[in-house]
Amino acid sequence: MLANLSIKKKLAVGFGAIVAIIVILLSMAYTNFTKLSTASEWDRHTLAVLLEAGQIETAMMQIQSSVRGFLITGDDSITQQVSVEEDALRHHIEQITKLTADNATQQARLKRFTPFINNWLSSVIHPQLEKRRSGAQTVNSAEVLNGSRTVAEARRMLKEITGDEERLLAERSRTSSNLSESMMLLLVAGGAVCTVLAIAIGLLLSGALAAPLMRLNSVVERIAHGEQDARVEVSSNDELGQVSNAFNQMAQSIQDSLAKELAATNLLKSKVDSLLGVVSKAANGDLTGKIEVTGTDAIGQLAEGLDRMFDNLRVLLNNVQKAGIQVTTSATEIAASAKQQEATGVEQAQTSVEILSTTKEISANISHLVKTMEEATSVADYTTHATAEAQGNLKRMDGTMQTMVTATDSINAKLAALSEKASNINSVLITITKVADQTNILSLNAAIEAEKAGEAGRGFSVVATEIRRLADQTSVSTWDIEQMLKEMQSAVSASVMGMDKFSEEIRRSVGEVRAVTNQLSGVMDQVQKLAPQFDQVLQGMQSQAVGAAQINETMMQLNDATQQTVDSLKSTSEAVHQLQYAAGGLQSSVATFSVAT
Repeated sequence: MLANLSIKKKLAVGFGAIVAIIVILLSMAYTNFTKLSTASEWDRHTLAVLLEAGQIETAMMQIQSSVRGFLITGDDSITQQVSVEEDALRHHIEQITKLTADNATQQARLKRFTPFINNWLSSVIHPQLEKRRSGAQTVNSAEVLNGSRTVAEARRMLKEITGDEERLLAERSRTSSNLSESMMLLLVAGGAVCTVLAIAIGLLLSGALAAPLMRLNSVVERIAHGEQDARVEVSSNDELGQVSNAFNQMAQSIQDSLAKELAATNLLKSKVDSLLGVVSKAANGDLTGKIEVTGTDAIGQLAEGLDRMFDNLRVLLNNVQKAGIQVTTSATEIAASAKQQEATGVEQAQTSVEILSTTKEISANISHLVKTMEEATSVADYTTHATAEAQGNLKRMDGTMQTMVTATDSINAKLAALSEKASNINSVLITITKVADQTNILSLNAAIEAEKAGEAGRGFSVVATEIRRLADQTSVSTWDIEQMLKEMQSAVSASVMGMDKFSEEIRRSVGEVRAVTNQLSGVMDQVQKLAPQFDQVLQGMQSQAVGAAQINETMMQLNDATQQTVDSLKSTSEAVHQLQYAAGGLQSSVATFSVAT
């Protein structure tokens, strides 16, 4: 039944039951105390009646003694005491009449007693005083005897009054004694019952509150020691049960997140390591590496782009190497032909037919060379375009790396949110600590009030002590939970530091990719420098073609144009030397790259 109640309701039910028991006990004690006070009042009332009766008897005896002394001595100063005692006697009769107003029997006796005393004073005491004052020297014994009988009768009537009051006093004393005994029995039995019930309620509340906290504490310690599968057993629907459910969900989320992050980190690291290996080899000029990373994510797309880029570079470099060899061969052939033409230039005047055939051969070679240079120029343009595309792919790879850094920052933000949730739990524990402190203060105040009440509050003092002990245990348990939460926050901080190191590794990889991009930019600059040189060679070849055409047209004027032919051959020889230099530069540029054959 307690499992479905909130902590507030559990505490309210527990303390409400204790307070109800105490209120019932106090009500019964108050009722008995009221009866006991009433009985004590009646005892004091009876004693007051007895005291007034004694005062009446004393006054009568004083009056009788004073009259006798005056009768014997004749000293009139003695009679002054008679007047005082007479007034006192009437006053005491009036007081005892008021005190016994609720007792009809005593009122009846006093109605007989008051006239009797007045008659005694008026018919016995006053006449004796008057006679003695008038000068009579002897005392009438009959009057004295009559006075003694009257006093004896008055004392008998007072004895009846006091006897009745003493009987009432005995009955009321027994009633007071019985009430005192019942009061003591009520306090002892009620205190014992209250103590037993308070202990039972305290044990129930302790079991309902301390057991879930101990289970939560145990699971937190297991998780702190690395047992990620540990979960809290939820056995109630109160706030502790809700905290346990939330803690289980939090632990499961952390475990799932760590597993996903570990798998993603390992996969990403393997892919990046594979890409870095191929790119590092490419940065050193080795393009034989194969990219084996696949997938539809950013790394997979980057790997696919790099694979296409390396394929294009390999094809481009193969074409450039072949073109370089072809250019070198053609330049060598042209150089040989130029030398041969220069050697036979002197003989052109005599052998115009040979010059004509040689000129035709030169024209054909120059046309072939022009075509070859055009192909080399096209290859250089294609190389520039492919290099630019590769540079764009590397820039996209840089963007992908930045996206990974952003994702890492997002993971850090989630870990920060987890730390914030732990702080919220810590604030809830602070609230529980405050409640325990307030409970401790209330129990201390209750103990002080119980101490003021003396024996009547001893049972309540025991209850207050137990409540204070329970509050102290709650404070200690809350402090333990707070320490565990601090350890969890430390673990989250360590995770954040680990993610920061991972982000730093990704940033370092981004720097390496940028370095590769810069190297490709250098390669592109070198390839772009080849285009003007190819243009110069192409222009030279076109000039040679024009010269060859002129030679064909002026073959009939060979004698006049011999000198011009020699000059043209010198220019051709110089252009061939430039072509050989350009071909050597092209071969040295592409020699640093290794491609699969």
